[in-house]
Amino acid sequence: MNATLTLERTEGYFTAEWHESRSPWVKAPAPFITISRESCAGGSRLAQLIAKKFNARASFAAEWSLFGGNIINQMLLANHLPAELARFLPEDKVPEVNATIGEMVGLHPNLWELMQKAKETMRHLASGGRVILVGRGANFATAGLAGGIHVRLIAPPAYRARYYAQRFGVSESEALLHNAKCDAARRRYVSAHFNAAIENPAAYDLVINTAQVPLEEAVEMVAAHVHAQSKVAA
Repeated sequence: MNATLTLERTEGYFTAEWHESRSPWVKAPAPFITISRESCAGGSRLAQLIAKKFNARASFAAEWSLFGGNIINQMLLANHLPAELARFLPEDKVPEVNATIGEMVGLHPNLWELMQKAKETMRHLASGGRVILVGRGANFATAGLAGGIHVRLIAPPAYRARYYAQRFGVSESEALLHNAKCDAARRRYVSAHFNAAIENPAAYDLVINTAQVPLEEAVEMVAAHVHAQSKVAA
């Protein structure tokens, strides 16, 4: 199975889960995973490999689903808002002047309200279990929900720059700059919306250096943690 879900499939999954009402204090019936990552540390690929591994096994009652950049699309869909608003919500806060102008001319609702809806979307997806949420401070958004396994991927800047340079055919100095900008944007995003430090190791169950730990081995580490927690919750 291809672990990268089509938009139609994720919309169907989201719609079903959204209408299943659960109180926030009820323990999650199944585990979920959040993945935070430094730029080019392998976050998206790890998520795909984990979903592929879990979905190939019969031990789970339902398939695992992936939500990354499409989390915002799902929030807009659930709240009957135009998909064009996604451009106002990158994984970094929108400059105040753009937000103010947009609200004045009616381009979008209050950006703070949209971010609250995005957090609610992540919590709703996680509360149903068997989902992998990549980025957007998902570990902070789902804090306090039972069943969560929170993972952060890191690697030395030079290692990540080599990967980006080889993949996109740019110089390593350009790759270093690109990754540094992405990392800074993600730090600002988490700081602005969760009042937290994305690098804080205490916010994660596993912090994995992908320059030292191959992604295939990282998959096994995460899977072992998921199964161990599932036994405790049973």
